[in-house]
Amino acid sequence: MALAFQYDFNFKTDKTNKFITIVFGFLIYCMSITFMSGIFTYSLTNNWDKSLNGQLTVEFPSHSEGTNATLTEKQLNEVTRLLQETNGVLKVRKLKEADILKILEPWLNSTAIPDDFPFPVLFDVEVDRRVDVDLLGLSSKLMKISQGVRIHNHANWYASIAKISKGLFGFSVLLAALILLTVCSTIIFIIKKTLSNHRDVVKILQLIGARNKYIATQFKRYYFSISLKGAWISLILSIMTILGITYLVGANWINLDNIKYLGVSILVSVIVIAVVMITSQNTVLYFLKNEDWLD
Repeated sequence: MALAFQYDFNFKTDKTNKFITIVFGFLIYCMSITFMSGIFTYSLTNNWDKSLNGQLTVEFPSHSEGTNATLTEKQLNEVTRLLQETNGVLKVRKLKEADILKILEPWLNSTAIPDDFPFPVLFDVEVDRRVDVDLLGLSSKLMKISQGVRIHNHANWYASIAKISKGLFGFSVLLAALILLTVCSTIIFIIKKTLSNHRDVVKILQLIGARNKYIATQFKRYYFSISLKGAWISLILSIMTILGITYLVGANWINLDNIKYLGVSILVSVIVIAVVMITSQNTVLYFLKNEDWLD
């Protein structure tokens, strides 16, 4: 993609600018993937928060301590009534064997389960997040019905995962900032070298009355065109990556997540292009003002 800008400098002769488009494209792509990974991790754990936080699982093993019998119908009704009467409990549902099989399916790997398999008795309990349920008191009451009862509070282990998720998201932001800093450093280094290579043209332009801002604008336009080409390279690589992952997970080619990640890639490209333009112009103005760009 070529932009019809007219330059007083022959930038094509600079060896330092030879591979800069590819370098920019790769850096923008890395920054896009970094943000996508952070957003994916955050979204995944946020969905877990909605589905698991506020949920309890009450388990009665099929072979309780000292007995070999499952809960009787009377005990099941008593457990259900006790859970429903507990302060903070919104909904109680006893899981059927088919529901338990669905939970175990990823670990079964098509292994046949014998008919006499001792399924535990599981209750899925939805609780009000705003209410602090007395789990210790509830456990004591349930143990009077069956000694083998266990209460699994999903919020306990989710808290650790949430901290890890936030840490990974913060790390991705830090990594993206470092990549952006690398882009700025690369621009500064290349511009100083380019100014030194074209010192004669710069001096002539200054002698005929060209303002420093005029010279800086030419550099800004040139590096805008380079960063734009790099953005196209990054966009192509991002699309290939998104479609490749979509194919591996067997999802639909066009879905909200893919559109979201494509939007992230475009937004990152716009941010990098803007930073490149601002950095290039201000770098040229700084060097011209201080005249420390001559080797």
